[in-house]
Amino acid sequence: MSSRLKFLLGLFSFTIILRLLPYILTNYDAKLDSSVIFYPWNFSPMTAVCLFSGAFMADRRIRFGLPLLALLISDLGIWAVTGQFSWAFPSDRWAAYVCTAMAVVLGQGLNRQPGASRAVAAVGCGLFSEVLFFVVTNFVYFWTQTEAPHTTAGLIACYVAAIPFAKTSFASSLFYSGLLFSPLADRTLAPAKVMEPVLQPVRAS
Repeated sequence: MSSRLKFLLGLFSFTIILRLLPYILTNYDAKLDSSVIFYPWNFSPMTAVCLFSGAFMADRRIRFGLPLLALLISDLGIWAVTGQFSWAFPSDRWAAYVCTAMAVVLGQGLNRQPGASRAVAAVGCGLFSEVLFFVVTNFVYFWTQTEAPHTTAGLIACYVAAIPFAKTSFASSLFYSGLLFSPLADRTLAPAKVMEPVLQPVRAS
């Protein structure tokens, strides 16, 4: 197993834990109300890790399968912790899976970027992925879930109402995308060079 794949598995495990943590804390009567305590809802490396998977996983099954599996496991975990199937799998949840796959697609071109420019491109892709997620998922929610009239004004109101929930997601993509694609991370995850033995000339007797 390559170092990048091991690192990716660790990142997805970390992402799943972060998604489940607030539900677990709430289940133990922890008050995560913003008026009581600050909790960074949605500050998750999910988008950045999708970009990383797209950039460095050659096998398409792993490239797309791991992000989608991590999302599914965390959704199942939310259902298991809360007992609320509708919280984990609302009728518009499929849109999040589509956007997750699109983030992987956006990451596929990042492995061709050199050094520091890769980090800049990754941050741009991360922010674009968040915009895509924001626009698509909120439109699907507006069209399928809300009882508001399906008008332009109603759609704009839906987007405006979602902005407070999206700010942390944008901040997390900015942070994690820059971190995972930084030159430091690239050097850390680079395969170790194998030193070839130096052959000594054989002296003729």
